[in-house]
Amino acid sequence: MTGLECVRATVTAREQLSEHLVRVRVAGDELCAVPWGAQGPGPRADAYFKLLIPPQPGTLLDVDVSDMARWRREFMAAPREDTGWIRTYTVRDAATVELDGALVPELAVDVVLHDDPEHGMGPGATWGSTVREGDPVQMLLPSGDAPWWAVWDEARAAGQDVVLAGDETALPALASIVDGVERGVSLAVDRSAAAQPPRRLTVAVEVPADDDAAVATGPRALARAASSPEDRALRVTLDSGTELSWTWLPRGHQARNLALELWLWERLAERSRHSWQLAADQEPRDDLPFVWDTADSGGRGTYWFLAAESSCVKSMRRMCVSAGVPKKDISFMGYWRMGSATE
Repeated sequence: MTGLECVRATVTAREQLSEHLVRVRVAGDELCAVPWGAQGPGPRADAYFKLLIPPQPGTLLDVDVSDMARWRREFMAAPREDTGWIRTYTVRDAATVELDGALVPELAVDVVLHDDPEHGMGPGATWGSTVREGDPVQMLLPSGDAPWWAVWDEARAAGQDVVLAGDETALPALASIVDGVERGVSLAVDRSAAAQPPRRLTVAVEVPADDDAAVATGPRALARAASSPEDRALRVTLDSGTELSWTWLPRGHQARNLALELWLWERLAERSRHSWQLAADQEPRDDLPFVWDTADSGGRGTYWFLAAESSCVKSMRRMCVSAGVPKKDISFMGYWRMGSATE
């Protein structure tokens, strides 16, 4: 059996969480084919899928998962107005719901409604702003005998301190990681015993506006967190015993990424007295199609998880390495690139 499924589902709800974030729920019996494992539907850390956005709302594409290389070549070669677009999103959460008299999985998908001043709203944001209950949806997901697509390494994080930093596009992944840790939900398809949770999660998320720094847009634990008004930090002990420190960084009129990089600088300064020496050969190459790498699964000590716009991720990784953080302890993902479209 192929490790890939093209799944059809139906939009069951759309909720505006904040000024720039909307939650879309989709459900259907074909979602039973993806790797929920014995635990059933629930948060899946930063597990992601591919959303197929048709050129005309309500239409469906003919996808041949038996030869995805050929199908993708033909898809990319055709005009976008004929084929539509592919965009990557995180499984923010999942549950079992009743639909048309049957119990089926339902995915929650959080979509950022960002508007590029030069190019206008992209296809993903347009889909999130216009999709309505009852609309059909197509997604590419791993099949039930394949692992989830994800960068988060629960074994690497087990019993360790973890630092997570991201922008609004990474917010759904970071929030789902925290939810998964609290609820003891694993990425693994088969899992006989829960892994040891992280000792401490230190998280910062840069969001566009104050309104986006809301309980509804973050992990569930924020609803009972003690806040520190002077730095927008919230602290709470998760049900798993993990200590969570979550900091909102509303961007407002500041330059993008500035608040996030300053926050990381402060965390690194707390950690190390090393001199900050930039080594050019330690930066990810600019000519690579994706800025993406994962930490060594067998490593111990603090685990650094960085996800944001590509130039920001490269800058943050460079800062970490220059401060003495071993490269093998860093997972970094460029979720998008300023001024260009990515899948």
